[in-house]
Amino acid sequence: MTTRRQHENNRPDNKILWVLGGVIVVFFLLWVMFAPGRGLFHYLQLKRDMAALAEENSRLEARNTELTEDINRLRSDDKYLEEVARKKHGLLRKNETVFEFEPPKKKKE
Repeated sequence: MTTRRQHENNRPDNKILWVLGGVIVVFFLLWVMFAPGRGLFHYLQLKRDMAALAEENSRLEARNTELTEDINRLRSDDKYLEEVARKKHGLLRKNETVFEFEPPKKKKE
């Protein structure tokens, strides 16, 4: 009979251990989710930031390619160089005059 009483007395201790273990596991999972700078949400935010940076990087690479082509064209194509000089910088050829006219005003009826 003494052995039975010893097993019965251990049962409440086992329940307390299980509850304590469950609480520890829950706190660990909460820490994994919400730990500042290390948690799952921080990881997901970093993943979103990385995707945005990759998109910006590809956009900048495309822009860089456009500018490189523009530079090469300015170096090799004199007509394009003249067109850019006229449109962007308002340059003129020798003995060239610019006449600027105001747009006609609408008549009031």
